[in-house]
Amino acid sequence: MLITTAALTIAIQIGAPAKVATLDTDKLKGEPTQLSWSADGTQFALQTSERDKTGMTRNPRVYVLAAGDGKATPVDAVPEWAEKYWTWKSNQFAPWPGETKIDVMQDRKTVTSTSAPMGGSLAKGGTSGDPNGGGTTADEVASNKAQSQTLNVVTLKLMGETVGYFEGVQFLAGYTFGWAPKDVAAIAYVNGSGRLAVMEKDGQKQQVEGTKGVLLPAWSVDGTKIAFLQKAGKNKYDLYVATVTR
Repeated sequence: MLITTAALTIAIQIGAPAKVATLDTDKLKGEPTQLSWSADGTQFALQTSERDKTGMTRNPRVYVLAAGDGKATPVDAVPEWAEKYWTWKSNQFAPWPGETKIDVMQDRKTVTSTSAPMGGSLAKGGTSGDPNGGGTTADEVASNKAQSQTLNVVTLKLMGETVGYFEGVQFLAGYTFGWAPKDVAAIAYVNGSGRLAVMEKDGQKQQVEGTKGVLLPAWSVDGTKIAFLQKAGKNKYDLYVATVTR
């Protein structure tokens, strides 16, 4: 079930994730942007938000989910326990002693609306230099250039490992990672393959096979479980919980 990337003994073992429920975001009005555990492990707080054309979130809504079956109940505000949870879950600094922190790197990337190098007739199969079959005209090149756009890119790094990547959308702390309680000394995150992964304080890493399109990994307060959402088609997300042993 697990793949390790180092030869040393992995202290944390993660069981096969069990699906709790499928969430329909048409009914929940927006995409999931926060997932928090209650201290007793019986509830989740789920926040959903809509995105505008620039990738920024807006119109947040909050639901309390039963941990057993994922039944959602809308609430007027984020519960106090969820706010407290999210503060340590999404913090830039690790909860264990020391100065371990996630490095936040910002960049800008220019992209065009076509994957072809020039666009125009050449992109449609014309031969460059053919006056009849269509080389790319200066107007077409100018038009293609005008369709280029510059995107903001935010990359999150922890001990050399990428634990978050946001391109052209708002950076959301905790969206791609979640610290474990300090006595566990680990972090759950979404790796470059979109799978759930765990890295321990000493740098040992493992990924959970069979997961994909993961977001919002969240440890239970007692450190015995990891919950996460996984994309399950248009406007649908599956809620999973995996058991953790040490």
